[in-house]
Amino acid sequence: MISKKFFPFAIHRGFCCVPPFTACELFSQERKKSLQDKVSKLHRARSSSIRGVVDGDKIGLLKRAAVLVPLVLVNDQSCLLYTARSSNLRSHGGEISFPGGKFDSVDKNAEGAALRETEEELGLNRDLFEIWAQLPSLQGRDGKTAITPVIALLKEPLILSSLKPNPEEVSNTVICTVAELCEEKNQAFTQFMAGYTLPVYFGQQTNDNCHPKIWGLTAIITHLTLSALIPDVYKLKLPFVKRICRISSDK
Repeated sequence: MISKKFFPFAIHRGFCCVPPFTACELFSQERKKSLQDKVSKLHRARSSSIRGVVDGDKIGLLKRAAVLVPLVLVNDQSCLLYTARSSNLRSHGGEISFPGGKFDSVDKNAEGAALRETEEELGLNRDLFEIWAQLPSLQGRDGKTAITPVIALLKEPLILSSLKPNPEEVSNTVICTVAELCEEKNQAFTQFMAGYTLPVYFGQQTNDNCHPKIWGLTAIITHLTLSALIPDVYKLKLPFVKRICRISSDK
């Protein structure tokens, strides 16, 4: 997704307001239909308009993977569920991500792969989820993998103590409310020399993971999800700010 030769030279704060929605409104069937309409427009848009999107004719040439974007209700608050990857993993150890992984031989599609991986990583029964939409497939950091995000609603309130993280893959679970993801203090964007910016989010402080940073592909997926879920409220823009060059004057 991002070439290693491109390095960010600035992090800028974003601007957004807290959504005035109750949990029931945000995760309603009306909101689901609205999200599906927005996602359909993303699929019809030119792939170049969204950084990292894989052209449809190239997906078959790449390895396939999928992640689940779990919409969950925790203590009457609308949240997104993330995982902190085990530091023992060779790939992206310790980073914040959505549950998911590579397609297995039993997986018929992205939905199946995302639900299976979530069940294996967190012990959440796949039948507890209602699939809402699939975002466009994004190119993985290795440049060889097409990763399909699957947005799904957990049909019952999440009791955190019921989660059974697989310690070989997950070191911790991270819950971020939609409201906190929309707060200015928890938003930023990273600017790259190549002429583009990517979102960054900062989660609330926890005992095991102080202010977890959500960046990279996971942040892009978060940005696309919030843009489709609450476009009337979520207004984070990702501009490219030109560098100010000093002009030295001869004395």
